[in-house]
Amino acid sequence: MKKIYQAVLMSFLFGALLSCSGENMTNSSSDHEEGPFYVEFVSCAKGNDYSQVNLSNMIESWRMLPISEDLRGSYLYDPIKEENAFGPSMWWELEWESKDAADAAWSSWADDEAVMDWSNKYQNVMSCDGAGRNAWDILIPVSSSHFGESNESGYFYSQYWTCNYKNGAGRDELESFLPMHSAKIKSSDLQGTGYHYGVYFDRRTEDASHSDVSASHVWGEWAVSEDAMELQNKNFADNFQEVFAEFDKLASCLDEPDTFNSWILYAKDTPDYSPSF
Repeated sequence: MKKIYQAVLMSFLFGALLSCSGENMTNSSSDHEEGPFYVEFVSCAKGNDYSQVNLSNMIESWRMLPISEDLRGSYLYDPIKEENAFGPSMWWELEWESKDAADAAWSSWADDEAVMDWSNKYQNVMSCDGAGRNAWDILIPVSSSHFGESNESGYFYSQYWTCNYKNGAGRDELESFLPMHSAKIKSSDLQGTGYHYGVYFDRRTEDASHSDVSASHVWGEWAVSEDAMELQNKNFADNFQEVFAEFDKLASCLDEPDTFNSWILYAKDTPDYSPSF
């Protein structure tokens, strides 16, 4: 992976600033917006001063800075294991209305003194490769509230499957498959798990920090806890043979997902919300 940049690039990331889904944590499923939305994943590394207390202080200070109106949501992912398809990075996810909106927000914050001061203060807590942002389009077919509400702390458990198309299939074919998968999910007995999923379609450039990882798309899954995710994993193993057979005609994924402890850092519809680490 390319070298992680330090304080200046942090200022771009944190100043510019779903689940994975970017929707109101109390929205009903009927209000759900499926997308597609433009998403950036920024690779981050823990510094010598990293701790939950310092991370909490850093995020609270960031929340005092202005946040772009075009930012739909922001999320942080701490890997549970080091051996991942995308390496041992922490990830800061930004969900935008569009690429143009994201580019404009990053540009407008480049010279902001308050952001630079904040970045310098917390550079030893976490450093991030703002220049090497990894871009995707995301579709979120199932609402985060379909199977219950989010944790008040903002915590969620996530797993990400790295996938590639096969048999000449592409995005159009996969999007045509998703309603079948979503219908099966929505009819499952998963109440209370907060389970929902999204598909990220690759838009990385050669300048992305992880452009060398082969992935035409990534399948993201989120739940309120690891135990809740295990209920869906068992549900999939027991009940999705026919659905998976259709997916298997289009794509294949690695045998194991990248797994993370994760937090909602910002949701546009609940701007006063702050996470508890």
